Amino acid sequence: MLGVLIGIIVVAILIYIGIVLYQRYLLKQITDLVNKKNDLMDLPVASDLDEIGNINLAGSSLEEYQNLQDDYRNVKNNKFPEIDELAETGQQNVNDMKIFDARSDVAGIKDAIQVIQSESDRIQAALDQIKQENEDQQNEVKVLRHKYQDLRKTLLAKNMTYGPSIDMLNDNLQRLENAFENFAQTVESGDHKKAQGQLQQLQSNTKNLESNLEAIPDLYIQLNETFPGQLDEIKTAYSQLINHNYAFTDERIPDDINDISQKVTENLDTLSNLRLDAVKGNNETIANRIDGLYDAMQTEIDARTEVDGSFQTIADYIEHAEKQSHTLLIEIDRLGQSYVLNGKEDDQAHDLEARLQDIRNEHDQDAEAITNQPVVYSEILQRMHEENDQLDDIESKQTAINDSIQKLIEEEKDSRRTLHQFDLEIHEIKRHIENLNLPGIPASYMDYFFVVSDEIEKLSENMNQVKIDMKQIDQQLGMIDKDMKTLAKKTTEITDNAALSEQIIQYTNRYRHSNEAVDNASKRAQKLFDEDYDYAQSLSVISRALEAVEPGMVDKLTQSYQDQKNTQY
Repeated sequence: MLGVLIGIIVVAILIYIGIVLYQRYLLKQITDLVNKKNDLMDLPVASDLDEIGNINLAGSSLEEYQNLQDDYRNVKNNKFPEIDELAETGQQNVNDMKIFDARSDVAGIKDAIQVIQSESDRIQAALDQIKQENEDQQNEVKVLRHKYQDLRKTLLAKNMTYGPSIDMLNDNLQRLENAFENFAQTVESGDHKKAQGQLQQLQSNTKNLESNLEAIPDLYIQLNETFPGQLDEIKTAYSQLINHNYAFTDERIPDDINDISQKVTENLDTLSNLRLDAVKGNNETIANRIDGLYDAMQTEIDARTEVDGSFQTIADYIEHAEKQSHTLLIEIDRLGQSYVLNGKEDDQAHDLEARLQDIRNEHDQDAEAITNQPVVYSEILQRMHEENDQLDDIESKQTAINDSIQKLIEEEKDSRRTLHQFDLEIHEIKRHIENLNLPGIPASYMDYFFVVSDEIEKLSENMNQVKIDMKQIDQQLGMIDKDMKTLAKKTTEITDNAALSEQIIQYTNRYRHSNEAVDNASKRAQKLFDEDYDYAQSLSVISRALEAVEPGMVDKLTQSYQDQKNTQY
């Protein structure tokens, strides 16, 4: 029981100590917040309000200042006393052990201080802006006044460089100066909000005027000096060229000069109205048209230089091509007596001669025109280039035709050598067949042999004609070459079949008395060999019989024959 009582006493003491400590904590918070309130009362807002109140303000600026005064007065007369009252109540609640009420009072003081802090910052920022605007605008009045004085001096000193735009420039400057005076009066009256709008418009208009003053001199120089000088130069140059027998594809050059001069005058009027974007665009158009006139004349000057330097070269090229054509036609006629010209070389050569005649006529007409009348040299130069290209093409075709007909002679020599080789080869085949001493030659082989022999004879007759058709000769040579290969193959087959058939028949004699099938096969193979001249079938019959009694021997005998064979066929 005593222990419980002691425990209760200890807890009570601890609670008391906690309450006392928390009271002290709350009282310290209240003291600190009151000190912070006092610091806020010492902010320079009040002195800045008094300072700005000494500046002349009007309009919306004055209204804004008055609103700031009212806002600060509300803070001073209501918020600060509210904090003092809450602090006093909070201290009393702490002393009366009303802890929860005291905590609420502390929270209220904090909220009030936050409101005062926020309002003070806002009011201070607005006051700083008013002061800054006043200072900036006062400085801007000085800057603009000096700038307009300089602009006025510039217009007076350099009025000749602005041409017809000087009157409107002066008018614009006068309007700016009048607007500036209104701005200065607004600044002096203290209506800084209104003055700020006026200042922005002034700055924009002033920048535009300065930009015009910078751009106009170059534009005016183009219109007053550059373009007129260039047009005078073009007039003089055009007259000189006409006097020296030049002509132009576009005969409107004098009209263009007058039209461009009129455009220059019109653009001066545009400049006087300060429509600078239009002036710039018009000047570019005028400059391009003038460049076009220069280019037109320079084209003819350059063309004449090239024509004078190359005209005779083309004439010499034409003469050279004509000589080549004459020589080619003679050669075609000469070779045409000995060969059939299947490539229409004669027609092609005459076509080239006709083209040469057209080029000659065109060139002679240009020569006469250059001598007797004004000419457009660029057109003559264009024709010269085309003539040169045509002459290159003609010469290339002449060379190709000549090479083609000259090949006929070599082709004839090659064909005669090939014919001679075929003749030697077919006689060699004939001797080979005769030397085989066979009982007879198959009729099919002899027919093919005589066909090939007739082909060679026919080719020889064609080669000995007065006028040779080399295309036909080439076709015959190709056919004979193919047939000779076939005849050689057939000759080899006869040679091999006959030789092997004889060898195998002889070899099988050893089996004839002991093997009736072999004996019968041997008799049949011998008959095919001696009477029918069918050496392939004879070989086939006897080979089957031998293979039946002695497998593999046919291959051995065949290989032995091939190893010992020493003839071409």
